[in-house]
Amino acid sequence: MCSEHERATAAGYDRWAASYDDHDPSTELDEPFLLEHLQPYPGCRILDVGCGTGRYLRRLAPLHYRIVGVDLSRKMLARAREQIGARTDICLVQASAGCLPFEPASFDRIMSGLVVDHLASAKLWFENLSTLLTRKGRAIVAAVHPAMQRITGCDIDIQRGDEEAIHIPGHIHEVDHLVATANEAGMTVCAMEEPAVTPAMLKLRPAWSNKIGKSALLLLALAKNQ
Repeated sequence: MCSEHERATAAGYDRWAASYDDHDPSTELDEPFLLEHLQPYPGCRILDVGCGTGRYLRRLAPLHYRIVGVDLSRKMLARAREQIGARTDICLVQASAGCLPFEPASFDRIMSGLVVDHLASAKLWFENLSTLLTRKGRAIVAAVHPAMQRITGCDIDIQRGDEEAIHIPGHIHEVDHLVATANEAGMTVCAMEEPAVTPAMLKLRPAWSNKIGKSALLLLALAKNQ
């Protein structure tokens, strides 16, 4: 662990791991974008930063690629291992998104969902991604939209009965700032979407009624410059 902030993040996700992603309608917003823009090829080296329960990993065809999933939470990785089963093409590593243990130009594709929201510096984050990508490599990044964070707060707080509340610290990064820092890191934004919460999502999350029409996520497809 690199900081107290990361220790709190890891502890929060360890406690949340057993139910994380269960019945979450927001996966309908980012996974189609990922599949459209990742554009992997046979033998492609793919890194999933903040892989969580492995939901992105499970969308990639087995044995076509060389895949590494990284997460800060030991219990999230354990659940990911259960979900991906005996797949030998996926290696899971416990590490910090801010201290990734890989050499420059190690990956042809990087995907990352809901990680930058937990990092203080988007600038360092995009610089790290750019460093890890090969020439003409691509990255797909999903972040909680700042419009949504202004409704819910940037921190994640979950209360379940009499249990101690789960608290995971976060940061708000404005859309223009994320785009600018990605460009400064040597990556071009090829596609961007800001999908909103739809009425259909209320079937799984009735409490989201005050979020209908609000941008839920920021989705970026990035290409490393030559």
